[in-house]
Amino acid sequence: MHVARRRLMVLLNALYDQGVDSIPIEHPCNDIGELVKIELEDNGEATVRFTQGSVTYQDNRETIPAKHGEAAYQDLPDAQTYTRMMVASGHVELKNIDEVVEFVNRHGYPDLEAGNDPVVVGLDANIMPWRLPEVLDFDSETGETDGKGRRPTNGYALATGVKEELDWHFKQDNTHELTAAFGSEFERLDNQPAGANREGLLGLYEYRRLRTDRMVDVVESDTGDEAIIDGYRRFNDESQKQAILFSNDHGFVERSIDAGVPAQTVQYPVDMPRTATGSWTQAAELLYYLAVLFGVVVLPKVTVYGVWNGKDGRHWQHEQIDIDCRSPKTETQLERDLTILDAKP
Repeated sequence: MHVARRRLMVLLNALYDQGVDSIPIEHPCNDIGELVKIELEDNGEATVRFTQGSVTYQDNRETIPAKHGEAAYQDLPDAQTYTRMMVASGHVELKNIDEVVEFVNRHGYPDLEAGNDPVVVGLDANIMPWRLPEVLDFDSETGETDGKGRRPTNGYALATGVKEELDWHFKQDNTHELTAAFGSEFERLDNQPAGANREGLLGLYEYRRLRTDRMVDVVESDTGDEAIIDGYRRFNDESQKQAILFSNDHGFVERSIDAGVPAQTVQYPVDMPRTATGSWTQAAELLYYLAVLFGVVVLPKVTVYGVWNGKDGRHWQHEQIDIDCRSPKTETQLERDLTILDAKP
């Protein structure tokens, strides 16, 4: 059953209606096991218990090569990616959140009526998958307005060099090794992007989503920091707009500032708190990231595939995952609720 990211709340509702309000999300391999536990509350809040912090997860991942081989190890997200999922879902703050907010306040909220140049956001490839402008509330459509009704930013400027850096497709050709290591669920992952390539595809389709859903200027550039930054320098000189850049790479940011292009480093925390409370919507976001980046995760009554044999560009574009119901009752409720939602104008 294919379910779009924006519909994942239906799954949480179905589990909650059947009395499952404490939802462990597990990797099929016992050596990795439970990743987080989501506890749903009836007031719309959800507490996420990070069963494995980043450091513990990294320690567990490091045991995999000796037990299951290098292919299994490479299929698991690294600790940095694991942490980024938690930040992207809104449960964990950036390490330097105050600096990022100060940077946006300093360069954002242009007064267009007073003749200020529009401010547009450029994202480096290393943070493209994570929707930070929306999580941090400086997106041009969803960002919170100030006292004068101004959005923090006015759109995006996306470099073609960044898109090219994300446009890599490596298919899984060692499914039998993963199945032996992690379980029969991985039989469904053949001919699908493996390991870190799934993060690259998330970034590529986020690039395309922004092109579709936001005001976007395309900045022509080659790949590589120097070419991308030079593209933004020319854009700021010639467009009567100001691009501000965000990257997880200190070198990229320093080079940008030296070139006269405002830029801010995004720093992720080394570890995470034991728990965080957010909304059901944030919990659904976290489930989406975990399913896609780990390939498959197991919940009570259902198995959720972020990738599966047959997933194609259309599924990626519509941000679909595949839910395999182990409970007929859950399957019936999901089908009914999705039919009702799809019928609404």
